[in-house]
Amino acid sequence: EQKQQVTIPVKGMTCASCVSRVERALKKVPGVSEATVNLASERVAVVHDRQASSIEDLFKAVEDAGYEPRRESLTVGVEGMTCASCVRRVETALTKVPGVLSATVNLATERATVEFLPGQVAIADLRRAVDDVGYRLREVAEAERDVEAEARQREQRTLLAKLIFAGVVGALLMLGAQHGRIPLLTDIPVRWINVVSFLLATPVQFWAGWQFYVGTWKTARHFTADMNTLIAVGTSAAYGYSIAATFGPGLFEAAAIETSVYFETS
Repeated sequence: EQKQQVTIPVKGMTCASCVSRVERALKKVPGVSEATVNLASERVAVVHDRQASSIEDLFKAVEDAGYEPRRESLTVGVEGMTCASCVRRVETALTKVPGVLSATVNLATERATVEFLPGQVAIADLRRAVDDVGYRLREVAEAERDVEAEARQREQRTLLAKLIFAGVVGALLMLGAQHGRIPLLTDIPVRWINVVSFLLATPVQFWAGWQFYVGTWKTARHFTADMNTLIAVGTSAAYGYSIAATFGPGLFEAAAIETSVYFETS
């Protein structure tokens, strides 16, 4: 056996149920002897037999479980290549670097495109591999960036913006829910309060909370559920009922049911 340990970043895990699902999916792949998920770092460490399964097999297992294994690509310059044999030699050297998934070299442009696991391959590793076979990796300023860190920072900035927006709107919706106790709002018809609440709640539901719907869809395709499902179903029920109560109050009045809205809950 040719045992290999790889660490795969996985996006979309939110709870212990996600951890169990990813681990079970990976352990079903031929040749996998260990699969351990770290939810905090969103990574899974896998020990597998390279002759029985490839990294692509591991990626497919994670995707089939409803989650997103992350990979990055990088294009660098390579000097000294003159023929197809040089191309093959450079590609082989690059693919042997731990963490590299694939390498494609273009002789005409003297560039190599490398696909790799985020956080596990440094430019120095690629340069050393190319130097060892008699060629030279050209400096590419863009290649020195930490792509994974930048992606995580963008995601964190987006989530912070959504949190602030949802928090401010949520506070306004809670004030609207207590309009009967607030002097400035007591004279405004309840119907108009409900309409304004609907307008405020909608972007929170479908912009700030969109990732929960995406997560729900990914798990639903595999007939499973997780924390995303709980949040999406719960908030959608409150949101949908509130829309019906706002724009179709007659349906409730005909059944002698007192109408209330729950936009602040959704």
